[in-house]
Amino acid sequence: MTSLTPVPLVEQRQALRRRLQAQRQQIAHLLAPAPGIGSAYPRSMTMRLLSQRPLLAAGLLAELAILLIGPRHFRSLSMALALVRVLRSIAVGGRTRRPVSTPPDS
Repeated sequence: MTSLTPVPLVEQRQALRRRLQAQRQQIAHLLAPAPGIGSAYPRSMTMRLLSQRPLLAAGLLAELAILLIGPRHFRSLSMALALVRVLRSIAVGGRTRRPVSTPPDS
């Protein structure tokens, strides 16, 4: 049975505030990350992908490049990058290698 006496507005407001606070706490509990998971470095999902799965990230970036610039241009760009790496390794290898000198006989 419901009572016919009206509830004062102040009491209605307080009851509504208590219900809202309880709902907010329940939602916060449901949305809160598990302890230890969200506090790991790096916090950004993108940086986690790049640092923890570099091969997957490289594959995704390659697919994105293919979509953006087309497969023909991407192949020529990748060939040019490979050529630059070879030339750089030759240049660096030529500078760092020194002939081994033998000490003079005494």
